[in-house]
Amino acid sequence: MKTFLTLLVLITLTMSSFAQSKLNSKERSNFNRLLNKGIELFNAERTNDALESFKKAEAIDPESWKLNFWLANCHYDLMGFLTAEIYINVAKKFITEHDDADAAFYELEGKINHRIAKVDEAIAAYKKTAVLLGPKVALDYGINRYIEQCELMIRDKKQGVDVKRTSLSKNINSLNDEYAPLLVNGGRTLFFTSRRPETTGENINPDDLRYFEDVYRANWNESTKNFEIDYSFFKEINTNGFDAMSYINSNGTYALMTVNTSSAEKTTKSSDLFEIISEQPFVWEAPAVIKSKGINTDYFEGSATTTEGASEGEILVFTTDRKADLTGLDLYTCTRSENGFGEVSALPKHINSPGNETTPWLSPDGKFLFFSSDELPGYGDYDIFYCTLKEDGTWSNPMNLGPSINTVNNDTHFNLISGENKAVYASLAEQDGFYSYDLFQVDLNGLNFPFAK
Repeated sequence: MKTFLTLLVLITLTMSSFAQSKLNSKERSNFNRLLNKGIELFNAERTNDALESFKKAEAIDPESWKLNFWLANCHYDLMGFLTAEIYINVAKKFITEHDDADAAFYELEGKINHRIAKVDEAIAAYKKTAVLLGPKVALDYGINRYIEQCELMIRDKKQGVDVKRTSLSKNINSLNDEYAPLLVNGGRTLFFTSRRPETTGENINPDDLRYFEDVYRANWNESTKNFEIDYSFFKEINTNGFDAMSYINSNGTYALMTVNTSSAEKTTKSSDLFEIISEQPFVWEAPAVIKSKGINTDYFEGSATTTEGASEGEILVFTTDRKADLTGLDLYTCTRSENGFGEVSALPKHINSPGNETTPWLSPDGKFLFFSSDELPGYGDYDIFYCTLKEDGTWSNPMNLGPSINTVNNDTHFNLISGENKAVYASLAEQDGFYSYDLFQVDLNGLNFPFAK
């Protein structure tokens, strides 16, 4: 989703003359028509259609700085950050003193450099943006916060710590999004969620023109030393809409899912929490919606997690946007027992920020809560945080997992691997010039975390 600031400022670019002295009148007319059509499509959030129009304009005049600026916008929107960098640099090359760039230009330059971890360059561009906008507007639209994120990364990197993650499986990670990894069965069975062409029903979500999501199971092949997907496992469980798994107990007899069925099925109010209860490990039938009062509402509910054998009793934590008009996505909790679920309440405000908190995961003993936030102090977009359960039963202040795990892009779905001093999570990563969610694992040995052995 594009920010209102970017849309507001970018629209003003169309009011300038796009006359190019080297073009004849017919070429100039076609160029301006294609450029303005592309801008209109981009602002209507039809990025792929906009890109097609801009590419036609590029064939007429590849040296127009405004056109290259818009091409950079499209590729940034499609998470082709490296290609966006090429176009924004071309735009800088051809910009003239008469056509000084405005705040939107430098904001985009900053965001591109931020996403590809060129934080020094990002800071310089963000500071130009702030000067052009003025202190109040820069604060209102988060430019100061972007600068703080970059400066925090620089400061923490000076500790000599680098990201320790490694790809969980090159056989699984693809140009599509893979996220929500859950390693069970001694690390031999992997569950994850992805938006792939082979999704159930092969339907496209009209909101973002991408495939709906399905849950997948992959089994470790000792011969190939890699995971191989079992496409048949979730055949009777995945719907034609959104399906995501967020929790599985240690013996595979209890699981939690998020389901948002398509308009064709429409058996959920919005995005609802479901549970799977089975007598036999990993012998699952279709999940059942949780009907306990206060959990599923007409709003979004998802990413549920629970404890297993906690000394103080089992608890459930999930994310919801039922207060989105005030604070975005928040984390809510309740108790869980054989008799059902207890009263639901929001986690405290030192955890639920004015922004979004999502993808929670509880350690089985209930001593640690992991989640991602795009508002708490981090390096950019979503960072992973953890809280420790104190002796009085309250949660400590969130702690950022730091540069050994978090990056300048989205980092989510963190959870510990049972019986190993390792963790898995999802993170935005580059493949063939494009960025998408991939699955990663991290060895916690040598890292100074209270949950590391």
